[in-house]
Amino acid sequence: MAWTRPKTWSSEPLTSLDLNTYVRDNQNYLRDRLDNSVSRIVSADSNFSTTSTAWVDVDSVALSLNLTTLGGAVLLGYAGSISVGSNRRNCFLNISVDGVDYFADNGVTIYGSSGEGAYRSKPLGFVILIPGLSAGSHSFVLRWKSESGTQVSMVATTSHPQFWAKEA
Repeated sequence: MAWTRPKTWSSEPLTSLDLNTYVRDNQNYLRDRLDNSVSRIVSADSNFSTTSTAWVDVDSVALSLNLTTLGGAVLLGYAGSISVGSNRRNCFLNISVDGVDYFADNGVTIYGSSGEGAYRSKPLGFVILIPGLSAGSHSFVLRWKSESGTQVSMVATTSHPQFWAKEA
């Protein structure tokens, strides 16, 4: 169902067709957008890790989402814990939208182990607005890369990362 631009009324009679189109159908459209979301909370037998200096999927199944939208903007969010294996090295997180990295540079957020010690797990999260998506099915995948090949880990055994998408 699509949004119908409301009619500018003059002196013509109000019909049930008008009420159904401009009131009922538009309210259903707005409600469907509010209800449209998908989420994954990960419980795993082992943590995720990488040493890749190029963008790779954190996990192409556990941290990927498919959402069929009515068109427009989507809010994406992540909350979890990350650790980096060396002092003063970084982990970069990104989002792939329909197979394309959303940010071409160093992603949406950076986690750095700026001197507090290697392998200390720290919480990391973000919320990002992806505007202008067409109506239809869209895939979103959480991706990451390491600075200088340092091992990066995402805790999934004792804490539970969450990755979600909601039509805005």
